[in-house]
Amino acid sequence: MVPSEVQAWAADRAKVLAPTTLRNLVGLLRSIYAAAVLDRLVGRSPVVRLTLPAAHRERIVPLTVDQVRALAEAMPRRNRAMVIVQAGLGLRLGELLALRVQDVDLAARTVRVEWQFAPQSKVRTEPKTRRSRRSVPLPRVVAEAIEKHMQDWPPAEDGTLFTTRFGTPYRHDFYGTLIFRKAVAAAGLPEGTTSHDLRHHYASVLLMQGESVIVVAERLGHENANLVLSTYGHLMPDSEERTRRAVDDAWSCAPDVPQNEPPKA
Repeated sequence: MVPSEVQAWAADRAKVLAPTTLRNLVGLLRSIYAAAVLDRLVGRSPVVRLTLPAAHRERIVPLTVDQVRALAEAMPRRNRAMVIVQAGLGLRLGELLALRVQDVDLAARTVRVEWQFAPQSKVRTEPKTRRSRRSVPLPRVVAEAIEKHMQDWPPAEDGTLFTTRFGTPYRHDFYGTLIFRKAVAAAGLPEGTTSHDLRHHYASVLLMQGESVIVVAERLGHENANLVLSTYGHLMPDSEERTRRAVDDAWSCAPDVPQNEPPKA
């Protein structure tokens, strides 16, 4: 294979794949050839100087607190706490559905994210990355929602917090498509709103309250802070003014910084 053939393949894939997906595939192909070069299976990599479509990402407009409240009210009573828990802990959908009572420490006000349900599955599996296993601070509003939910609908025998009327866990498609989508329409939220928007809401709330990008990445279970910065950086409040103030404050306090003096006569 030569570079022109790789470019032709990339151009063909660009017709049917999103730019980010294509870039991920090209990155994988580049890694394969790099390993082949190290093992001296090929002389050089043909994955060089490729022209790829720009990966344009629409800016996220997070749901407001009032919108999340309206969504929770529009849900069936059995599912209202699920909205509050996901919005208040920043959980992925699979993490929310797999949450157990033993993962919630009301006294220490923390929640351990240890398991997930993969799509089309009701079998608990470990999260896909090491960072995804994490401890998340438990806000009061979430603790109250969980306590009330457990009073009305006790956990399953294995501790699963959120169950169907048959006492079984929810599947991604049943909850996300049938229950959640119907509540989105009833609450008058933007078309296309999914449960993942509650995770965006959580990240935006933390950033607006001054949490660092590193802390937000840890709470969300991301491998690094770069994804948080690229996804939510535009939501950080008054960043320009804080930059000006930071430099001005530092210079005004530095002892060796020359101060403006009146001109000598």
